[in-house]
Amino acid sequence: MLMTRFTTTLFALFLFIGYTFAGSDADPKVQVLTANQVSKLDLNGKWSGKRMQYSADKKSFSEIFQYEFDLVQNGDIITGTSTIIDANGNFADMMLEGVLVGNKLHFREYQVKNAIRPEGKIWCFKSGELNFTTDGDNLKLTGATASYMEIYNYPCTGGETNLTKVDNSANVSVLSDVSAGVAALADNKINIATYPNPFVDNANISYTLTTDAKVTLQVFDMQGKLITALFEGNQASGSYNLNFDGKRFASNSGIYIVKMTVNGDVYSSQMVQMR
Repeated sequence: MLMTRFTTTLFALFLFIGYTFAGSDADPKVQVLTANQVSKLDLNGKWSGKRMQYSADKKSFSEIFQYEFDLVQNGDIITGTSTIIDANGNFADMMLEGVLVGNKLHFREYQVKNAIRPEGKIWCFKSGELNFTTDGDNLKLTGATASYMEIYNYPCTGGETNLTKVDNSANVSVLSDVSAGVAALADNKINIATYPNPFVDNANISYTLTTDAKVTLQVFDMQGKLITALFEGNQASGSYNLNFDGKRFASNSGIYIVKMTVNGDVYSSQMVQMR
């Protein structure tokens, strides 16, 4: 679904003037939804907002785009399209796919359906993990999202995504149950680090456990298919490193989801293989 493009220039300029880097001060009304709350959501339909592109040094935004998702949900599997429009009316409609993991949406754009390409520029595919948040009746998808060239998965500058569900009537009852102070902070307890990221052949996945735990660490593709299980069992508190051999999965898209389950809590991160 394409957005109305004749309003794009005025809208994008307004956002660029009025938006400060890294958003504004945290809004205490904004809540991050838990995995249980996300599992009850209806994600189908249009999401509209903005895409803020980082400058080369990633200390500011160099450009702000109008941005939209049109999603189709089938359980934890997400498909659909995205549309991005710059201040001059240049646009790209892209195919996207994604997977719900815990309380996050992991997504990637993978094919340009239709586009106006400014001379000397390309449209980068965006990917990453987005948080589900709410500020009252609004359901949002927000987060820092990387971007990559159409071939080889070579990194672009990346940016931040902020989208609001246009018709959220199907989720009113879910959001009404989100009480003040209920935030999905469990993801901050364990940080899954991948180095290098992007990688060429092998990636090192590291994490630290603060207590003894039952751990499962798996790698999935962007269609939700299990690629490999790197560990399953009990681990004592401490730091761990596991190797992912990307050479074994050369036919994959090159974008992977690391899913880690620790005593029943789910954590996730994304890693990208350059081709």
